Amino acid sequence: MAPIEASLLACGAVFALNMGGSGLAPSFSVALGAKLMPRRLAALVYGVFVIAGALLLGKLVAKTLSGGIVPAEAMTQARVLCILGAATVALFVANALRVPQSTSWVTVFALVAAGYHIGRVQTDVLLQRLLPAWVLLPVVAFVLTWLVLRVLYPLRPSNFRLHERLRRHERGFRWVVLATSCYVAMAIGSNNVGNVVGPLAAAGVLDIPVGLAIMAPLFGLGALLFPAPAQTVGKSIVPIGPVAASVVSVVVGTLLLVASWYGIPQSLVQLNAAAVIAVWRVKEDALAAREHPVLRRMLLLWLVTPAISIVLVLVLLRITE
Repeated sequence: MAPIEASLLACGAVFALNMGGSGLAPSFSVALGAKLMPRRLAALVYGVFVIAGALLLGKLVAKTLSGGIVPAEAMTQARVLCILGAATVALFVANALRVPQSTSWVTVFALVAAGYHIGRVQTDVLLQRLLPAWVLLPVVAFVLTWLVLRVLYPLRPSNFRLHERLRRHERGFRWVVLATSCYVAMAIGSNNVGNVVGPLAAAGVLDIPVGLAIMAPLFGLGALLFPAPAQTVGKSIVPIGPVAASVVSVVVGTLLLVASWYGIPQSLVQLNAAAVIAVWRVKEDALAAREHPVLRRMLLLWLVTPAISIVLVLVLLRITE
């Protein structure tokens, strides 16, 4: 194996580990915050369902990222190493600051920066598929979550009996929370594993099925190595009960699977934030969500880390080319 291929695999592995740490937060944060299961067990279960999602649907997003944004013939191994290196650094910064970050955003923006550098960006994919999905799907997540929870909140005569039933089964409802957490983990596998496999496939280092099988298990290991984002979300951001949390997980997981089906790298954390703000809108006040210090830090880093990814790619490409 050539040294650059070994470097690409090593960089891809580190990127997958960081994505695993970032992805545990929006999937198992409520279960961890409510202490429904220990963190190590959550990371193990999360890893299993990420693998399942990657093997079922992961190849579609990987295909988009292997040649849909920048033509595959322009993705030399040196360029892919710059792209993955920049995305890894940007995501590591977010994990170090204990904030879950959009792995899709840092990957796509790194690819766009590389494509801009060589003049080979395929803008039709960006403008006709990715950007519309990035704008529309968080709105859909907010609306669907709001509509479902409006049936439950506020308490009124028409839903009083429903609340009584939920109260009687509240202890058993924790299994629903765990099931929906696994559902989100599977959706993560269907979408986010392609972020690392796609560029590696374009560089000719791994084909897509083999890459999915190698990189997906590293997500579970990353969840063990980088627990801080999940602890931040589970203890600081999500003051919602098991019923609302399950609604959020079903809505977000379903939308992410839909995006994966169409080969669209979609931000899970943005979908999750939109759904959580909908919970606040129904139960409390959306303004309180916007003023939440941890959520505001997340929103800031969602802008900063893609910018870090872009700048690093451009700098590295100028140095190497």
